[in-house]
Amino acid sequence: MIRRQLEEERLVVWRRTCPGRDCHKVTATDEEVAAERAAGTWCGPRWCPPCAERDERERAERERERREAEERAIEMRRREVEALEEWAREVLADPDTVILDTETTGLHDEARIVDLGVITAAGDVLMDTLINPGEPIPADATDIHGIMDAQVAMAPSFEVVLDRLAAVLHGRRCVICNQAFDVARLRHELTMHYRQTGHQNPEDAVDSWLGTVRFEDAMVPYSDWYGDWSEYWGNYAWQPLYGGDHRAVSDCRAVAERLWEMAKSGDGGGGFR
Repeated sequence: MIRRQLEEERLVVWRRTCPGRDCHKVTATDEEVAAERAAGTWCGPRWCPPCAERDERERAERERERREAEERAIEMRRREVEALEEWAREVLADPDTVILDTETTGLHDEARIVDLGVITAAGDVLMDTLINPGEPIPADATDIHGIMDAQVAMAPSFEVVLDRLAAVLHGRRCVICNQAFDVARLRHELTMHYRQTGHQNPEDAVDSWLGTVRFEDAMVPYSDWYGDWSEYWGNYAWQPLYGGDHRAVSDCRAVAERLWEMAKSGDGGGGFR
């Protein structure tokens, strides 16, 4: 009962007092507040003129700062998008650029390559081969790329195509949709190869082989350019390739299409979605 009475008294004081910061000026009588509340016109405590002026100045300052921060963010984003578009143009103009993709037996660390494609930025096919992984292809992997055991039964092993792959990639700028995954698959295949052939330092040999290629990721630059911000992940959401049948060469062509999409934009593209 006492608490309720104290709360009522506090509300009475609040209704008749200026809401300004550290201000205790009475700006309305209890009768005026009661009359306005009865008429349905009461909108809260009245401001005293000095506090009202200060509040208006502070609101205007906050709005100005908000607009300036927004303009800075837009400018930063514009520059980021322009840089990504310039990167795409440079990649496509580089005569050493190739695009690589693999299809595999899964997404796990020991997944084997079952399909390997390499094309030039202009779309010329340099490699397009199924690969016998030496183990069954799981059904969930087949559901993605459509490659079944029977299709790779007579296909060459990775070791057989390795020399050709080395010749195609050596010294090249190799763009990959998901660089981390595909390079890890190459590393796994190369490690198995060097171990099986009795190399004294398989890991060093793998590093040396991979070091002859300049790998670059396309997924992050394209997604950053597209600009679909994810609050959940705190960055730009990865975008699908739209690669058709999800085979290696098809996905290579899809990467090239995404690069051309970036390079030809010139108006901010997806960067301001």
